Amino acid sequence: MTTLPPSNPRRSQPVRLPAEREWLDPTSELNKLRETQPLSRFRFPDGRAGWLVTNQELARAVLSDHRFTRLGAQSLPPGGSFTQAYYAISHDPIFPEALRALVDRYRSDGRLADAFRDPEILRTVRECPLSNLPFFLKDAPEHTRIRRALAGYFTVRQAGEYRARIERIVAGCLDAIERLQPPVDLVEAFARQVPSLVACEMFGIPESDRDVFERLTGLAISKDATSDGSLEINEEFRAFMRNVFARKRARPSDDIFSELVRSGKLTDEELVATAVTLLQAAHSAIARTLAFSVYILLKDRDRWNKLKTQSAPVGAIVEELLRFAIASQLSVRMALEDVELGGTVIKAFETVGISFSAANRDPAVFAEPDRVNLTRQEAGRHLTFSFGIHQCLGQHFARLELQIALHRLAQRFPDLDLAVPAEDIPWHTDRDIYSPEKLPVTW
Repeated sequence: MTTLPPSNPRRSQPVRLPAEREWLDPTSELNKLRETQPLSRFRFPDGRAGWLVTNQELARAVLSDHRFTRLGAQSLPPGGSFTQAYYAISHDPIFPEALRALVDRYRSDGRLADAFRDPEILRTVRECPLSNLPFFLKDAPEHTRIRRALAGYFTVRQAGEYRARIERIVAGCLDAIERLQPPVDLVEAFARQVPSLVACEMFGIPESDRDVFERLTGLAISKDATSDGSLEINEEFRAFMRNVFARKRARPSDDIFSELVRSGKLTDEELVATAVTLLQAAHSAIARTLAFSVYILLKDRDRWNKLKTQSAPVGAIVEELLRFAIASQLSVRMALEDVELGGTVIKAFETVGISFSAANRDPAVFAEPDRVNLTRQEAGRHLTFSFGIHQCLGQHFARLELQIALHRLAQRFPDLDLAVPAEDIPWHTDRDIYSPEKLPVTW
């Protein structure tokens, strides 16, 4: 049964998303909100008031409603998506000059985020086919066109064709760990290494360039990122990708970026903007999830034993870990017009945050949601890959990568264990990242 929000939730005091979650779990405050007020007033990190959704029913409603956009919504870290939109406005001549000057004034006043809440600027950005705007910030029909151009490279079948390459990469990382003396930081030696090498293989990034894209993807999600810093990182990342695509045109190979160049479905600017988005997701998001998943398994030997003895299918194990070990706390949308949601009207240009960690523990969807059940039948109903038109494009690759990495890790190191007490593990707990910063292990 869905619990409706109070008759006038606008009168309630906005809550803040805590900087740290309780041990492994969404905070008790979020759980209480989901039970009593699943749509509540919320204070975003920049101090602006908006709304917070904590159950699945309302989360799916927002994520699938075309009246909500990612453009103009608060971004975490502050400035991330706004600087991407600013770059597109600055570099696409199709954008009206007068409005570009207005956006520049917003930026010079230190209010770049406010530019994308200006109705005329927001409408123009959405209506202009800005080639430099990443597709994750676009709405239909532009988003639909680009996603269709990409979709064929990210199917279940395409992911399966990379299985042997992923197996080889994972085996190589495990070989390297085996040569080390424990304790070993599994975040550095495995959780970051595997997705980085897989991304190089998938997209055809030479290993000689790997350090560059790892550094850039790391800086892009840094807790210390500023608007100016994000702009500099974005400029450098795009310059790097332009060089990559120049080499692809001269010497194409068997990889997704080469195929995209050959297809001719995207402009040069769209290729670069898309590539930056894909690389960031393929590296950072999977690394955080893999590290968090290993921690969950090692914290309870029964879970680890299920994995190493294969008493539960690895596919089912990964789905439950995706549900439970979600690293991203919040996804944000902005209403383009007045929208009725759960009995409350969200006014045009108000922002709605969706707590994926709370929605993935919704007892209306998951039995005993706070318990890790590696044979859970309904685990695949999680929202970790989001929902609607912005659902994760690379989810089939992510699932396969996690399945192979965890399965082979347990095979090679059946006696793997935490090298320090669980409570001594350092965590990324700021902003929208929640995952082990280091994971010392022994065997």
